[in-house]
Amino acid sequence: MVWNWFIRKSSVQNKFLIASLVLIIIPLGLFGAISLQISKNSIASQVSQSNLKTLGQIADKTDRMLDDIIAVSNQFYLSTDVNHAFTTTYNPDSYDYAMQRSSFDHMLSNSIYSFNRISFQVLLTGLNGFQFPADPSADPPPVRSFMEKEWYRAALNGQGRIIWVTNPMPELTGAKSHAAFYGVRISKRFESGSPTGIVSVSVDESSLNDLYSSALDKAQEIEIVDTDGLILSSAHKDQLDQSLAERPYYHKIRDYDSGYFIAKEGGEEQLISFQTIGKTNWKLISYTPTATVLASINQLQKIVIIVFAVVVLLAYAASYFMARRLAVPIKRLYNHFGRVELGDLSVRLPVTSEDEIGNLTRKFNRMLDRIEELLDNIRLEQERKRHAELQALQSQINPHFLYNTLASIRFMLFKHTPETIDSVIVALVKLLKQSISKQDELIPIGEELAMVRNYLYIQQIRQGDRMEIRYELEEAIYEYKTIKLILQPLIENAIFHGLERKAAGLRQLKVRGYIQGMDILFEISDNGIGMEQQEAVEQLAGTADKDSKLVHRGGYRNVHERLQLYFGGSYGIRLETCFGEGTTVYVRIPAIHKWEEVRVR
Repeated sequence: MVWNWFIRKSSVQNKFLIASLVLIIIPLGLFGAISLQISKNSIASQVSQSNLKTLGQIADKTDRMLDDIIAVSNQFYLSTDVNHAFTTTYNPDSYDYAMQRSSFDHMLSNSIYSFNRISFQVLLTGLNGFQFPADPSADPPPVRSFMEKEWYRAALNGQGRIIWVTNPMPELTGAKSHAAFYGVRISKRFESGSPTGIVSVSVDESSLNDLYSSALDKAQEIEIVDTDGLILSSAHKDQLDQSLAERPYYHKIRDYDSGYFIAKEGGEEQLISFQTIGKTNWKLISYTPTATVLASINQLQKIVIIVFAVVVLLAYAASYFMARRLAVPIKRLYNHFGRVELGDLSVRLPVTSEDEIGNLTRKFNRMLDRIEELLDNIRLEQERKRHAELQALQSQINPHFLYNTLASIRFMLFKHTPETIDSVIVALVKLLKQSISKQDELIPIGEELAMVRNYLYIQQIRQGDRMEIRYELEEAIYEYKTIKLILQPLIENAIFHGLERKAAGLRQLKVRGYIQGMDILFEISDNGIGMEQQEAVEQLAGTADKDSKLVHRGGYRNVHERLQLYFGGSYGIRLETCFGEGTTVYVRIPAIHKWEEVRVR
């Protein structure tokens, strides 16, 4: 839909501009985006490989530390003194018990001295109630308090092998212990294999932290978690003993020995690398913010974006300039075509180039010259035709009018005095002079009304007291102009074909003239015999039967055609008639002072 609109209705300038920008922006943008993404992936891969290498080294160090813990545990586990303490009844106040504790203290001191890099504590707990180190005055922990624990059953099944416990063991170590993990093993009797005590080595979290703290880069974090996702060591101590198992990315760490991926952590995108510690299957997890990893490429990205924006702006400026060079002349041609469509043929365009647009402009100007020439010829031809038609129409009226008037004078010879007939002849001479002496197409309405008065004077002398004439004429209409002989033929029809056929009664004729808006209206009313409405329609349409007795009423059609030919279709004659009651003729003409005022309407 949008594409169709763009192809069909968008301007040439927009099409050229958008096409140019698309051809520049899309390839350049794709190249930049793909290059940056490849660079980001490459850097992320390099950093991840480096992190995995570092985590592998830390895992080896952790395994060596666990070997040291096993060595410490072996010193006590294999000691005959420890086995003796677990299998004999002891008296806390006896000399033998004091010597045993002294021996164990010496062993512990040697172990701490030998493995001074590790912060650890040894705890010996016999099933007979013996405990080292412990407060002699305190009651020994009940054996049954830990024999049902999972860690105890795992150690028992270990057959003397050390197991690594990451959950707290308050039933064995007391509530105050905060060790990161424990190395636990069960001591047994050699003869029967029954358990005699527990050798436990607890390791402080600081020992784990020392393994990786020196390897941390800026903004990097490392955590050690057990097989259940419990955090054993972290630079953020508030996260200790929390679980990663509920985090959405943990399954990737749990199901693989090593690897890396990118995920959200702490509200920030992190590059996460992980490595498995061989002896325990614990996980070393490294968190590196991608913003830190990609700092250099992000800086390069800003530079690329700036360069891209500059290139786009330059491309837009160049494309806009070229589009305007192409589209502005076309748009100018389009606008001038609109003016020509509205009838303005005076427009001409300057030819500013010699290309296709320049040639099109030149032909546009030549076309307008030719159109104006043709219109002038048509206008001159129509003017001549109109003038000839007007003269022909007027020549139809004058003989008919003259014939009727002479017939009236002949009739008056038998009824009136020579003086009266003389005045009638004078009025006729004035009529002839006014109708044929001037060649102007337009005459003042005052002159037209003077002809009407002269004609009606002749007819009133002829009719005598049988005809009453009334004038209702606004003085304002006298200054306007009209064509000749538009009222006299209508009055002549009213008298000869309306009033004279009236059998009895006073014959009344009223001539009314007034201004209505921008037009002038005349009303010629008589109380003659009238006509049928269909007859009136046929008279104006010129469709009356040539054999009809009323065909001589052609003055209606004659005047109507002249008015419409001269002033346009909005003007002319309208008839209102009723058979036996009379006729009213409405004549509408424009209120003008000169011919040019008709042209502008």
